[in-house]
Amino acid sequence: MKRNKSLPFDPKVFLSKVNGGRTISDYRSNQIVYEQGTAADFVFYIQKGKAKVTVISEQGKEAVVTVLGTGDFFGEGCLASQTLRMATRR
Repeated sequence: MKRNKSLPFDPKVFLSKVNGGRTISDYRSNQIVYEQGTAADFVFYIQKGKAKVTVISEQGKEAVVTVLGTGDFFGEGCLASQTLRMATRR
């Protein structure tokens, strides 16, 4: 039996075919997309630009964990039953 090779996942193709449940938003530099501790209810995809990922310690100190860029997904913890955001995205 011959197996068909699957094509690599292309988020642009996937997002162009999603029927409903999709919103395109623009954010200013350093505008908060969501904050640590808020409800985890959406997944995001960066079409253009960057998003900084930060966490705040119990002592109130902020640390940059990473910087995401064009083509990255974030907020996917909600797909694995995560109920609250573990970091802030801006």
